[in-house]
Formats: sequence, C-alpha cells, structure tokens
Amino acid sequence: MRTAERVGAAAPPVRDRSTRPLTRRLRFTGQLEDEFSHDSFAQALPRARFALVLAIVLYAVFGVLDAFIVPEGAPWIWLIRYGLVCPLGLGVLALTFARRFESIMQQTLSAYAIVGGLAIVAMIAIADPAGGDLYYAGLLLVIFWVYTLLQLRFVYATGACLVIVLGYEIVAIWVKDTPIEILVNNNFFFLSAAILGAAAGYTIEDGMRTGFLQRRLIETQRAELAEHNVRLDSALRATLDEVRRQADELQASRARIVVAGDVERRRIERNLHDGAQQQLLAIAATLNVAETRIARDEEQRLLFGRLRCQTQEALDDLRDLARGIYPPLLSDHGLVAAIEAQAGKAPLSVEVAAENVGRYASEVEAAVYFSVLEALQNVVKYASATRARIGLSAPGGELAFEVVDDGVGFDPRTTSRGIGLQSMADRLEALGGSLIVSSEPGRGTKVSGSVPPAGLA
Repeated sequence: MRTAERVGAAAPPVRDRSTRPLTRRLRFTGQLEDEFSHDSFAQALPRARFALVLAIVLYAVFGVLDAFIVPEGAPWIWLIRYGLVCPLGLGVLALTFARRFESIMQQTLSAYAIVGGLAIVAMIAIADPAGGDLYYAGLLLVIFWVYTLLQLRFVYATGACLVIVLGYEIVAIWVKDTPIEILVNNNFFFLSAAILGAAAGYTIEDGMRTGFLQRRLIETQRAELAEHNVRLDSALRATLDEVRRQADELQASRARIVVAGDVERRRIERNLHDGAQQQLLAIAATLNVAETRIARDEEQRLLFGRLRCQTQEALDDLRDLARGIYPPLLSDHGLVAAIEAQAGKAPLSVEVAAENVGRYASEVEAAVYFSVLEALQNVVKYASATRARIGLSAPGGELAFEVVDDGVGFDPRTTSRGIGLQSMADRLEALGGSLIVSSEPGRGTKVSGSVPPAGLA
C-alpha cells in the first residue's frame, strides 16, 4: 500500500527547458529548431503547393491584360510569363514531390518568389512609361503572396521581398526615369505592403512556433502521464494480488480450521467409543454378574439393579454425545443416512428428500450435516412448526441443502443472526460455500446453503 500511495501522489509539474520564450529572431536553440522544421514541413507543404498553383494560374490569366496595357511589348512580356515564370513554377511544383524537398524547401520557394517578383520588374522595364506604371500593382500581390500563402519563414520572405523592392528601385530610377511623384506614390504603397506583410508573416510564424511548443509540451505531459498511469496500474495490480493472496490464505486457513475441527471431533468420538464407552460396558457386565451372585439379598439386588440402569443411561448419553460430536453413521454410510437418522428422532414430522447425492469429502459432509442439524434444532426450539422438509441435491456438481418449516417465521430485517446461524455460515464459507436464510412472519422459514464443486471428494 505504501508503494501505491507514493505512486498515487501528485506528479510534479512538467518543465521543459526547451519551451522558453522565443527569441526575436524567431529561432529555437539546439536540436529544437530541427524538430520544428521537420514538424512544420508536413503542415506547410500542402499550403505551399496551393500557393504555387494559384500563382501559376494568376500569372497566366493576367497575360490577357498585357495586350490592352502594352500592346507593343506584349510578345516580350508573354515570353517572360509563359516562357519563364509559369514553366519554372510548374517545375518547382513538381519538385515539391521529391523526397529531398524538405531540406531545400525554403531556399527553393524564396528563389521562385524572387524570380516571380523580378519578372514583373522586367515587365515594367519593357513596357512604355504609361503602361509600366500600372504593373507595380502586381508587385503588391507578390509581397502579400510571399508573406501569407507561400509558407516561407519570416527571414526568407523578408529577404525575397527586399530583393524584389530593390530591383524595382533600380529599374524605376535608373532605367525608366520614373517621375518623382509616381515614384513616391509607388514606394509609399510598397513600403506599406512590406510592413503589413512583414507583420503578418512574423505573426504567422510566431503562432506556428508557439503551437509547436504547446504540442510538444502536451506530448511530453501525455508521455509522463502514461508512464505515471503505468506505475500506478502496476502498483495497484501488485496491491490487488497481495490482497487476493491474503484472501486465499485466509480462506485456506478457515478451511484448515474446519477440517482440523472435524478431525478432532472424530478423534474424540473414537476415544469415547474405545475408552469411556467400553469401560461403561465392562462396568455394566460386572454389575450383571454381581447381581446374579447376590440374588438372595433383595435389598442389594435392587441396589445393583439401579446401578445397572444408571450405567445404561450413562452409556446411552455417552453414545449420544459421541454421535453429536461426529456421528459414526456419517463416516460409515454417508450424509443421507446420517440426516435421515436425525430426522427420525425429531419431535415433529420431518421429510427427507435427496436427489443424486453421493459421497463427498469428509469436511464437506460434516459441514452440510451439522448445518442441517443446527437448522433442524432451530425449527424445534423456535419455529412452533408442525412439519419440516430437508432437501439434499447436487445441482451443477455443488452439494446443496435446504431446511423448510411451516412455523411462525420472522422478519430477517429486524432479527439478527444468532450464534447457531453464524456458525453455520462460517463453516460453509470456510469451504467456499454460502448460507441463505429467508423468512416472513406467519409463512415459515427456509434455510439453504451449498458447497462448491471444489469441495467434492
């Protein structure tokens, strides 16, 4: 029990040193970063594929606008769209199904994001000033796409966006000579998009890392809880096994006590039969001889006659005592014969009915015999009955009995078991059996019990 108490005590809270707050660089220390990368890859891959498909489709569909915005430069722009960006996107999409893609995912996707963004910068350089100024809106879409859909880490997404913005600045200032008011307007929106995208990207990755830590902590706690439950279950099983062992030992000791008592009863019965009974028989014989020799003296003859009668009474009492301790009829002829003999001596009508009852182990026969005898004595003493019935049977291999009377009965809820009924229950339970007493006022009483097959000889 001490083991169970120690195991059942409250477990200390789990403290994982690796779950300390994230650094501002959004990076774990040691092996935890590799574990996070592997864990996040499985979640990010389907979303990254969706982002690639969406980018290819939009890149291809927007080609319809090229003929309206820059009709002179449309062939070159289409070459960039359909000859470079879309095929490269399909190649990257196919690469995502490779086994080694996990190790190069961030570098590959960020490189493709840079190609997609610089391709729009190239379109701005090819188009005339009036049309080229409209393509900067595509760069805004690329920035949001990189930070939110492409599943790039914050560092890689920021690096890709800086390269794209730098490329636009070079083209807008040194290649196209963009008017200052348009350059300021475009840079304002680029800066706003970059700030919003960076905030969104940082928040997304921070949430991913926090969720990873929480899942890892939950898994650790589950593992410790499972181990704790295993230890508790083991201790509980050990305790239950010990309780069962002690119960078995107690049951065995009770059975040994019953057997020892029956053995002692038989020993006392034999001693009475072979010792005191034989001595009384010898005294009775001696008195008979003495009575014949003094037949002339009437007074002495009467005295010896009274002595002979008293000796016979003492002998009868001794025989009854020996039979009460352990009847020879029970050991010689079995349970049915012994109970029928006792039923014939009862001062009321007693019917004995036996079904398929043979010979059993001596302790089993003794337990049932003395239980029936005690129940029959209770009927005579307390039931005010006119008749009784004793039933013996062996259902399912059990040895069962019942004693039923038509007496006054009683209420078992308000009447406690006496010493006799309790001794019957103890004797039967010591052999694995049971005792049941059922009664109602005015409806008689039924005392029944059984001993399991394990008690059979």
